Amino acid sequence: MTQSIIGETSAFDVFKLKDAVLVNDAGEWGQEPDENAVGVLRSTNFTNEGYLITEDIAYRTVSESKKNEKLLIEGDIIIERSGGSNTQPVGRVGYINKTISNNGFVFANFIQRIRLDKDIFNPKFTYFCLQQMYEMGVTTSMQFQTTGIRNLDYKYYLKSKLPKPTIKEQKAISDILFKVDEAIEAVEKSIKAAEKLKKSLMQNLLTGKLKPDGTWRNETEFYLDEKFGKVPKGWIVSKVKDFGTVYTGKTPPTAESKVFAEETLDGYPFITPGDLGGKKYIVTAERYVTEKGISYSYRLPAGTVCVVCIGSTIGKIGITKVEACTNQQINSLIPNEDNSSEFFYYMMLFRYLHFKEIAGVNATPQINKSGFNKYKILRPIDKVEQIQIANKIAVIDNEILQEYEKIQLLKNLKKSLMQNLLTGKVRVDMDQINSLLEGE
Repeated sequence: MTQSIIGETSAFDVFKLKDAVLVNDAGEWGQEPDENAVGVLRSTNFTNEGYLITEDIAYRTVSESKKNEKLLIEGDIIIERSGGSNTQPVGRVGYINKTISNNGFVFANFIQRIRLDKDIFNPKFTYFCLQQMYEMGVTTSMQFQTTGIRNLDYKYYLKSKLPKPTIKEQKAISDILFKVDEAIEAVEKSIKAAEKLKKSLMQNLLTGKLKPDGTWRNETEFYLDEKFGKVPKGWIVSKVKDFGTVYTGKTPPTAESKVFAEETLDGYPFITPGDLGGKKYIVTAERYVTEKGISYSYRLPAGTVCVVCIGSTIGKIGITKVEACTNQQINSLIPNEDNSSEFFYYMMLFRYLHFKEIAGVNATPQINKSGFNKYKILRPIDKVEQIQIANKIAVIDNEILQEYEKIQLLKNLKKSLMQNLLTGKVRVDMDQINSLLEGE
């Protein structure tokens, strides 16, 4: 049994990373940008998943000779040598594909670039091995800290033993993994398009410019309000308290016995700010309380809208799907029979930046129960119209949720493939690959 740094493999030989490297150099940060500035990839462009984000590129001026020397080309692998944090080890990697290469980027001084002998080592395959090292936490043991910055023990890193299938099998494995990456990228683009549409819908539906039936209101269908400007006829400026009853949560006394449930089936979700913001509906929580525990707080029915009103995450919001309670950082609205909790949720989501802004005047951002009750938003008087508006936005929300679930499935698939294909636990059918290649 042969041991590689990413696991045992009886199917493949192994090689030391340093023996595969033809080019091995650190980057260049350069000077303040001028008209000859070039894009420089740096630590902020790395992700934990091994992707490079190129939307936020720093531009710096480097000499022509340095630019030519540090120019990234397709097949290069870049490694984060310095940076990281207590929760994020240094050693993230990125692969320079054709698209990134065409941008003419160079790389910063805390980044190391390697270029491999492509006749023996497939750079995509090696990149996936290095990414697997990072995801397994191997680089955590290869880092040291100086003056608050985490550094990769790069000499030790280069001694890492990686699996070495035949060059054909390396290519076949990397092609499979890149196909999954392409699928993930396609879904992410779909999500961005859906989120853009949702933003547009919210902007128009929640200001009344667009009716739920898809037609636009004309100028005669609005009246002027001193605070909100043009307001659709049939809508009013309301305070939060007009939507229903507001409760501020309470934390059960931790010293009291049997207030927190050991298992979720025995208790009620105890909602804190950390449980809000990721999804629209609150079904589970990190902690649960017993019947005794919920008696110290307020029993919130399904359909309650919970809003964080204290702390840095002020404005995070969600709707309960089950009976629950919250801590004191959260104000919760139980809507009355004349109003829709879904509409209130989307309107507060739409007003998130304004809500956060008015809370930020204090050292600790907060809006107390009284201030929350008085917070003003627009609403149609007719509950049916509220529901119709919320339903229009919810259709896009559901599509986005399904796409996120699809991404998670693809990421789980990729993780499984990396664990098995890179070490030869699962083999690629090379006879089939060869026959396909011969048929090209």
